[in-house]
Amino acid sequence: MPAHRSVATFDRYLPTLYKARRVPTKQPVCAICVERTRGRTRLVELGYGVSVHLCQGHASPEFQTQRSGRDFVLTLQRLWQAHGCLSVARSKALHRHLTACSSAETRPRPGSYAWPELRQTAETAFATGTPAGTVIAALRRLHADGPAHPPSPRTMRRWHTERRWIARPPP
Repeated sequence: MPAHRSVATFDRYLPTLYKARRVPTKQPVCAICVERTRGRTRLVELGYGVSVHLCQGHASPEFQTQRSGRDFVLTLQRLWQAHGCLSVARSKALHRHLTACSSAETRPRPGSYAWPELRQTAETAFATGTPAGTVIAALRRLHADGPAHPPSPRTMRRWHTERRWIARPPP
């Protein structure tokens, strides 16, 4: 063995794509499998302008959602960190993926957002000086049999406390 060659360099094979066998050459490799990519890859959009090529197994919903998406997110995050390309957009896309995979329901919006017309009606009545309790009871009674539950009395009292009609008179 020549003196200029290191024994450790040639004793083991380090995988590269340069002469990798059985790797598709007419398409991008899987971002996770890399030199072990088998079969076709497809572009998966993650949002925030981030997309990644994945093989059939890694692009499957089963892989992307296993352990609430943590395997998928951690793998891509560590790969992007290793390559020095973990950007803000990629971090946001990964966070969004985790949020989408979590079983936690999104927080329901308060009644003031779900009932904008009812809030306007209440504020018009509040602006005329009608007592809050009277307005709240009348509006809840009026909408009690409707297809959706009206806002809670606490929410309607908050409308009264905020006094938005002072700065902007109701229409």
